[in-house]
Amino acid sequence: MKRNKLFIDTGAWIALIVENDHFHKAARSYLESLDLSIKRLSSSYVIAETYTWLRYREGFKSADNFLNVINQSKASGMLDVIVGEGDILDISEQLLRDFSDQRLSYVDAVSMAIMKKERINKVFGFDHHFYLMDFEVVPYL
Repeated sequence: MKRNKLFIDTGAWIALIVENDHFHKAARSYLESLDLSIKRLSSSYVIAETYTWLRYREGFKSADNFLNVINQSKASGMLDVIVGEGDILDISEQLLRDFSDQRLSYVDAVSMAIMKKERINKVFGFDHHFYLMDFEVVPYL
């Protein structure tokens, strides 16, 4: 049986951690509704971007809490973190060139490259850039 895969983007992590985030309730509700059989993945780039955002905007305690959530999720087998390197970075850089007319971040391009390589078509987040490659963005708002 093929497990469904879900890529978790920076916006989802922020919404889950920051209680006064505009998307907090939607993110929390979506996460709680997920079937345990869904394989959850993120990337080292997303983790770095999220930590930095939280550290600068919410403070050390929030950023440290986020790392604890990541480490507990990995230890329990609920999350796989992919390290973007090699061919993933090559694909990412090509995506940046292909979508040069868009305000696409390097982290977004790496995420898309990982999703393409890992055959993931669904992303948990709130970034409209994922629609550029016809990925399904959830939760639906």
